[in-house]
Amino acid sequence: MNNNTLTLMAISGAMLTSVLFAPMGIAQTDKVEFICKASYDQQTNQPLPTTFVWYEGQKRALIRWEKQLGGKTPLERCTAITQRFQEAYNNGSLSFLTNGIMNNQPVICTAKEYGGNCITLLMTLRPQDNSLDILNSLADALSGRGVGPVRHSSGTPQRYYEINLQEALNKAPVSQD
Repeated sequence: MNNNTLTLMAISGAMLTSVLFAPMGIAQTDKVEFICKASYDQQTNQPLPTTFVWYEGQKRALIRWEKQLGGKTPLERCTAITQRFQEAYNNGSLSFLTNGIMNNQPVICTAKEYGGNCITLLMTLRPQDNSLDILNSLADALSGRGVGPVRHSSGTPQRYYEINLQEALNKAPVSQD
């Protein structure tokens, strides 16, 4: 690639970054990354796959994966769903979390506005899971009110939570794992 192509790519990337981060209230220079890695769980006394959010050089545990679903192991679910969180962040839809039904299964997804349609499917739940309970726990974890990561082991009304990700990440407890 020549210098003009690289310059054009850098300018395009900077413009795209400012468009994506503007709705979240996060400065262009702030980097938010969702990662999946093992984390020691004190309740089970073993490492479990965990979705973390990495922000300002610190990671915060978001979801600890314990159960298999649809033939996928906790590690496979962690990897796939962590990618979905990153996609939702990148496309600017992580501002609103909601619960719903897709393909006759309870889900957690994102919307771009209160009352809006699902934009990014974050996670499919087991039929016995209460999507509202998981949504409440996830909203608490993302808002810095939770005491730890959501444990995915747990006719529901639909709710929407608006998440100010920058504010939440500044308040959320830092993981020592």
